[in-house]
Amino acid sequence: MLSIAIVLAALTAVLGVHPFVTYPLSLLAMRKRTVPPMAKPAENIDFSPSVAICMSAFNEAKVIAAKMDSLLDMAASYPGRATVHVYVDGPTDDTAGILADYAGRADILFGTDRRGKTWGMNQLVLRTDSELVLFTDANVVSETDALVQLTAPFADASIGLASARLRYNNPNESATSRSGAIYWEIEEGIKRIESETIGLAGVDGAMFMVRRSAHRAPPPHLIDDFYISLSVLITGLRVISVENVEVCERSAVLAGEEFMRKRRIACQSWNVHRALWPQLRRMPAARLYGYISHRVLKWLAPYFLALFLIALGVIAATVFGPARAGLAAAIGLALFLLASALHMRPATMVTSVLYSLFGVAFGPIESLLFHKTYTVWLPANSVRETATDSQTTAQPDLQ
Repeated sequence: MLSIAIVLAALTAVLGVHPFVTYPLSLLAMRKRTVPPMAKPAENIDFSPSVAICMSAFNEAKVIAAKMDSLLDMAASYPGRATVHVYVDGPTDDTAGILADYAGRADILFGTDRRGKTWGMNQLVLRTDSELVLFTDANVVSETDALVQLTAPFADASIGLASARLRYNNPNESATSRSGAIYWEIEEGIKRIESETIGLAGVDGAMFMVRRSAHRAPPPHLIDDFYISLSVLITGLRVISVENVEVCERSAVLAGEEFMRKRRIACQSWNVHRALWPQLRRMPAARLYGYISHRVLKWLAPYFLALFLIALGVIAATVFGPARAGLAAAIGLALFLLASALHMRPATMVTSVLYSLFGVAFGPIESLLFHKTYTVWLPANSVRETATDSQTTAQPDLQ
């Protein structure tokens, strides 16, 4: 029993840390065999392909006017043809009323019933014949030159999709936002290495651009950003992160919100995995390795952690005896709960991480057993609040 527990603890520890440690290290070892540098347009050639900027909006009244102004400025500053297209997904706040004022300057598709972000984005793509399509979220803040910078890599015919780098801009509001910002910095670091080697194993929806000829419309019940980026990867085209394009958004401030967000994302991602796995498993070995390492194993990380703790408990009980091991575990748990009740920073950080892991653990279960889709969902309120509002709301999570 002791030998089995030791092997299980070692195996689950390796699998649990692989997506964050040994996987990026293995990619660094591939750099010598990386793909050639991207081609750039000749200096005397104006490379300005037509671009359609697409966005879906639900209850975004707090941020939608600033976002529309930003997108219109972005389109106006682009040297080629750039158009703005927005799907309004049956909002219950004043989002539709605010967007009505932009109807003369942008293509606004108003929906009276909720059909979901993916359905709306598919409709917007059908309404344009642009060579490139830029997708972005309503709560994302970007610089005006982001459109030009994301377009540039497509001078290389091997590029199928280019993603901006995302940064959370409210790390100091709570333990939840702090842990989320730290995690995402790690995630972006891994993506940077992937971009230089095998290509990104999926992107988030903050802001990315796809070659129209490589765009594959996702089924309405599947999350669009993950489906589209994996579909491009399957074709053999390159999926990259553009280093000099950074966009910002607010992270969830409350642990409960982050739990629901992770739960939804994990479920949606697993649904895409099940839909595309027949094609994904036929990818070249390096890309398949990247996808399984960065995505599949990461979704299973909570289960690896649970098995590791069980194995550790068996080892402790075998070496020190069940009574002593149980007493030590009880004392450790009591100290952690006390530190958490006193809002001590290490304990609140661990609590936030555990909430996220619990959310990730629920995702595959919802996908496989209950066939949950999250075709429509409610965004976290604190993501759209001002910093002052969210700090007031999230005081118990701040220490």
